[in-house]
Amino acid sequence: MTLLLSGSQCSFFQKDENHTAKKSNIVAALPRENFAEDTLLILKYHKLSSTYLFQDAERAMFYAKYVLRLSQKHEWSKGKILAYNLLSTYYLLDGSYDVLRELSNETMILSRQIGMPFYTAQAMRFLADSYSEYRQWDSARVNYSHAIRIFKTLGADSARAICLENMGNSFREKKMYDEAIPYYDHAYALFDTLHSDWGKATVLQSKGYLHVLQSEHAQAEEYFEKSLVLFQKINNLYGELNVLNDLANTYALSGKYDEAIKTSLKALDYSNIYHSSQQTNWALLSLSKGYKGKHMYLEALDYLEKVIFNRRMLHNETVQRQYTMYQLSYDNQLMDSKYQEKLVSEQRTALQILIAFSILIIGFAAFLWFNNKKLRRKNAEINEALIRGQAIERKRVAAELHDNLGGTLASLNWYLYGIDKKVLSSEEEKIYDSVHQMVRSAYREVRSLSHNLMPQELEEHGLVMAMHRLIDKLNENKNISFILNISGLDQRLNNKIEFELYSIVLELTNNIIKHSGATEATVVLKENLKSIQLVIRDNGNGMMDQSKQGIGLRNIKNRLDSLRGKLNIHSEKDIGITVEIEIPKPAIK
Repeated sequence: MTLLLSGSQCSFFQKDENHTAKKSNIVAALPRENFAEDTLLILKYHKLSSTYLFQDAERAMFYAKYVLRLSQKHEWSKGKILAYNLLSTYYLLDGSYDVLRELSNETMILSRQIGMPFYTAQAMRFLADSYSEYRQWDSARVNYSHAIRIFKTLGADSARAICLENMGNSFREKKMYDEAIPYYDHAYALFDTLHSDWGKATVLQSKGYLHVLQSEHAQAEEYFEKSLVLFQKINNLYGELNVLNDLANTYALSGKYDEAIKTSLKALDYSNIYHSSQQTNWALLSLSKGYKGKHMYLEALDYLEKVIFNRRMLHNETVQRQYTMYQLSYDNQLMDSKYQEKLVSEQRTALQILIAFSILIIGFAAFLWFNNKKLRRKNAEINEALIRGQAIERKRVAAELHDNLGGTLASLNWYLYGIDKKVLSSEEEKIYDSVHQMVRSAYREVRSLSHNLMPQELEEHGLVMAMHRLIDKLNENKNISFILNISGLDQRLNNKIEFELYSIVLELTNNIIKHSGATEATVVLKENLKSIQLVIRDNGNGMMDQSKQGIGLRNIKNRLDSLRGKLNIHSEKDIGITVEIEIPKPAIK
């Protein structure tokens, strides 16, 4: 909360970097098959990650890691630097400073090799940020100073202003307040010249925290409120969230407990949208302080327990990220060709075992599915019990797939990235590419399967949130445009109804993608006085033979029978299909 740093300079190449890179004698990439297409994807996903960086951390990380995977596939150093810069910004915002330091060192090595001084300076800035977190002020200021000189030479005023602000923060944390102010003023003047509302907002927030440290709470509130207005103006979700947490903390310190609680609750809502564990923890801590100040000790203790739990989870996530980064660094340093050949052989064996194990799991899952289907046909009472058990089993299987098999595949995938393909023969390289592709495909399949079995947002946030996330995911497939309309449903339905409706929508939308040939599809979910209505329609080729009902349609009817629901299908060749479902309100209560 004390150091708000940005990756605003991580989005695009600078002219100076391109010009310098052309002079370099070092090969910046080793083009492989589909290199041109993958380069376009890298730039596309880099732009998407930059867009989501201050709006949705989870999405930003997804796209950033995809940029890294494609860049590693082609050994494209520029692409790796872009990915490292994005990841560094995320880990800085998330407070993962050990991982940030490793990424900064990797970025510095690569950018110096291919002559990209802008990203060398970026790496120095991130390295200085990690030094500041561990109160190594001298090391931090040395790196900030080097970065400022490079940015000034390149004319990168925005990046230079960020470093000046962070330099002020380092003096502030040492309680050298008079020395910090000139750096803040210089940074603010640069941002003002650049008409950067974001930059001015960050400086105002940093100044506000300086007043918090001096117990000047009224002045702190004034700066935080000005900063919040600017972040709201540019719709920067992370900035708003960070300032709200600072404001809540200030209110608690100054005895404005009601305002502290109100502001903390708003920050908590924002942190859930942004998916930030660290920001969630700060909001919970301020809530605990607010309730304690009002002598509502039970509520204060409840929020404090959540803080302790989140800190433990945050520590586990940090350890896992550190492990992944250290493993990657170790793999990249393996240069011995004989050892590389041994690794390839071991990975072939591991892949064979993994494939056999996957087949066993799929076979076992198929056996369970057919067995459950047979049991559901006995009578309505058994059907009800089986559906409840299915929800529990799906959650367990989803967790097992995601945590165990998914984790194993992810680790194997990172392990493969470390293999130096330069030492492989042409035939071995083909085998390596095939193995790598199969591992990536298996990982995607396992991740998709675990999510579809029991999506976390359905259990935690309800049907409406789960439907929005599902449609967003479906729209990542550019072949079909899905539109979602929801009316009513202000209150959550019971778990059984939400689970069955979500499963029905998932089944029908999968059918549209696989069989309809449509370009557009609409999902309408509406709550009336007496019923819940679900209508799904597409503009595809229609159902050619309605007498041939697939397994999916029979599953839908079985689900509706348990809810006393009705199903109507209207189809016409080359016009499309409309599926209408109605569930009576008595079944919902």
